[in-house]
Amino acid sequence: MIVDTVLQSARFSVVTHVCRHPRFACGGASMQGGEPARLLFTRCGSFGIKVGRKTFFARPGQVVFVPKDVDYLVTHPAAGGYDCCTDVSIDDETLDMLGMAGRGSQPCQELVHDLHFQKTHVEMLLSLQRCGSDEQEAEEVLLDTLEYLLTSHATTRPQPRNPVVNRQVACVEEAILGRTEENVGVQALAKLANCSSFHLCRIFRRSTGRSLRQFRMQHRLGTALGRLGEGQDDLAALACETGFSSHSHMTDTFREILGVSPRQVRDDLRSSDLKTMRTRLHRLQKRKTG
Repeated sequence: MIVDTVLQSARFSVVTHVCRHPRFACGGASMQGGEPARLLFTRCGSFGIKVGRKTFFARPGQVVFVPKDVDYLVTHPAAGGYDCCTDVSIDDETLDMLGMAGRGSQPCQELVHDLHFQKTHVEMLLSLQRCGSDEQEAEEVLLDTLEYLLTSHATTRPQPRNPVVNRQVACVEEAILGRTEENVGVQALAKLANCSSFHLCRIFRRSTGRSLRQFRMQHRLGTALGRLGEGQDDLAALACETGFSSHSHMTDTFREILGVSPRQVRDDLRSSDLKTMRTRLHRLQKRKTG
């Protein structure tokens, strides 16, 4: 596991985690109480945050909020995969200012967002990495990004009341997240969940807000965005690694969902800096309120 501290200030700590196969000192990592509240953003792959018997999934398109002093275990749905996340710890005062203090009755919360914010998250990280010693500006950009997420994009994912349904959906999620490059069929997924294909499609959409196909495609696109942020140049190889049938298939999907090609996204990410990022966030917030 590669750990890099991007920002350390009185209000925030931003740390990136990169876990590759074979995994050493990362799979099954346990976090004991006494830790500050944190938001876990995933750039590539996925992470399971296990609290007691319940697992919350951090993946592209879904942030996990872990409150202060919660004990949890980190797992990897893809045993042989490549997972990386941005771990943002937040002090109590800032947490209260963001309206996150005492939020929800669950030990953790899954905050669902779209792929436009996934791109914003990757841009934010790159901007912070390039900011040098400008700690105050870095804090302001991070605060603007979190406010943008919480006020404009994130919705708290509802938890099924039926524990059987909860386990069935979690089982299928883990199977899809663990095999990004594969097209696991609905019948095979239904067999894993021990239910009919019709029932699985119904409970999965009700729980996640997406069909099985939409869920798989969001994960592939989100992971591709993260890899572009790392400077991936070979787009044909990226399409293959993330489960698209071809380079053109990936390009068409990017244009359909994000309105731009993978090459344009990569170029945008390469030019990200704090000033550009903050200007764009303010413009987006003004557009929402105006």
